[in-house]
Amino acid sequence: MINIIYQRLREQFRSVMIYAGALIAYALLMISIFPTIQKMDLQALMASYPKELAKFFSSSGIETYSTIEGYMAMEYLSMFFVIIIIFYIGSAAGSAIAGTIEKRTADFNLSQPVSRLKLVLAEAIVAAKYSALIVFLVSLSMFIFGKIFNAPFHIRGLAAFTLVAVLFLWALYGIAIFLSSMLRTKLSVVLLTFGFVLGSYVFSSLTRIVEKIQHLDKISIFYLYNPEQLLKTGNINWTHAGALFLIFALGLTSAIVIFNKKDI
Repeated sequence: MINIIYQRLREQFRSVMIYAGALIAYALLMISIFPTIQKMDLQALMASYPKELAKFFSSSGIETYSTIEGYMAMEYLSMFFVIIIIFYIGSAAGSAIAGTIEKRTADFNLSQPVSRLKLVLAEAIVAAKYSALIVFLVSLSMFIFGKIFNAPFHIRGLAAFTLVAVLFLWALYGIAIFLSSMLRTKLSVVLLTFGFVLGSYVFSSLTRIVEKIQHLDKISIFYLYNPEQLLKTGNINWTHAGALFLIFALGLTSAIVIFNKKDI
């Protein structure tokens, strides 16, 4: 199992660094233009935006642009950040089970002296480690860039965001690996995972502007992930954090059970 983990770490390192580099570069771009945003007449900007449109992207409305935490949450962390990483998560989960079936390498892998349980756990450990590494690197870059461009973040807020973001990505991996155990192609896992994330985000946004469905906001997984609140307060809702970890654990456990029973 250890050998499998080391092998997967080496195989995925380059692609993970590309994902991290792209996210860090975009964070640099966003933070570098924040001082210009601050010089704008936000009141006039607020008046020109429909309130519904602003609330679609943030529960605080257009006022969120007044702080670096709100600005980055709205422009970067709420969706773009997640969308980029979800391709890594979907790809990693898709390769773990469905991809091996698709490429007909599952028989060879299982012919080695290692159980299906250990194979899936090894893949999950690698994905969990690399998703956590990406979040850490992004948070570190935000802290450094914030200092450079005189738009500092609170350490406590960044720490809270880092922890919850990692758990959020692990929860998405739990969903993706479950899909991987049910499907037979890597692409289908990636597309369904992406569709789930995008659909959840859109639904969560709609609950903020459509009064009739506001009470359904808890259905979306994005209810458990609020980067703006985390960055501003540094307070972690441990019930939400526990729910994210539970989703990850249930998804991974279900995938292992299904894979063990699967005829390949």
